[in-house]
Amino acid sequence: MRETGWFGAGYAMTKNLGNARYVPPNDTKPSFLSKAAPALFPLVVAALGYMIGRQFFGI
Repeated sequence: MRETGWFGAGYAMTKNLGNARYVPPNDTKPSFLSKAAPALFPLVVAALGYMIGRQFFGI
């Protein structure tokens, strides 16, 4: 017995037209901010903790 649904019949979601071209990916250069962000994250967390602590707890 043959299934007639889109998924049961083995059809692909998109048709391969055969006109795709290979485009090599460009080399991406990481910015200074993306390099410095992991090092600055603890400093930002400490500064936010200090400001919230002063505001709410009067430290």
